[in-house]
Amino acid sequence: MDALTELRELIPRLAGPAAGARAGAGARGSWLPGSLVSAVTTQTQPYCSNFEPMVAFVVAGRKRMSLAGNEFSYGRGEYLVFSMELAVTAQVTQADPFLAAGVRLRPDLIAELLPQAPAPDDRRPAGAAVGVATADEELLGAVLRLLRLVERPGDFAVLAPGIEREIHWRLLTGPLGALVRQVGRSDDRFAMVRRAARWMEQNFQQAIRAEDLARHAGVSVATLNRHFREVTTMSPVQYQKQLRLQRARIRLTASPGDVAGIGHEVGYESASQFSREYRRLFGVTPSQDARGGRRDEAVPQL
Repeated sequence: MDALTELRELIPRLAGPAAGARAGAGARGSWLPGSLVSAVTTQTQPYCSNFEPMVAFVVAGRKRMSLAGNEFSYGRGEYLVFSMELAVTAQVTQADPFLAAGVRLRPDLIAELLPQAPAPDDRRPAGAAVGVATADEELLGAVLRLLRLVERPGDFAVLAPGIEREIHWRLLTGPLGALVRQVGRSDDRFAMVRRAARWMEQNFQQAIRAEDLARHAGVSVATLNRHFREVTTMSPVQYQKQLRLQRARIRLTASPGDVAGIGHEVGYESASQFSREYRRLFGVTPSQDARGGRRDEAVPQL
């Protein structure tokens, strides 16, 4: 039995019995901080998700991530890497079922391994914070061995750290090695973009002046705009817009009858602009979303 086949049998057990009873389900593992598995039985509508630096392996089905119109699609046997915290729009496009496992990327471990890692052969545009690649048997085998240990807690404390280290090493030496390396570095443009993104997440309702954002990040406006687009595939203005719309969708859960008020709360002065941009991102207007009851839909955690 190959690794993908065995993972397909193992992940639904780890996700729990509720996974097969609703549209989306996930189980966050206590075995490794930030690790989780997800089992989804139907396609989902676009939903909001916040990702920390992590790698997500797809065992079955297909998923699409969107960053300001830039789409990353990945499916069976592929993995997606996030090298920094990002707010994204995601959608399970194929669920037969959709099964995935995610492992948090540890900056300390990556930094420790960097001196031994060969120079990466990565032809992607420099700086992009998201990438998709095909997982080889060695990498999938390491993920399988890690998840097998979940059902053997007596072995986990002893054996899991070595397997976690192997996964990080295989990622560093794989096709997305340049992207993974960024997680272990704190003195480059990724750190600057992280500062700007976190500040916007805390102040997304406000009209943010480019000069103020650049001053907070410690660089010029031109430098911030160039590196922010390289790393996130969008401009700071586009990222703020996405943050506003994602927060609005979350708030519609609590107040589905106050569409205009929610648009104003997240920073929109024009109700028509709010509705137009919301529909462009999520495929429905805020009013349609509130009436449709989609707020009760469970979505995967990765």
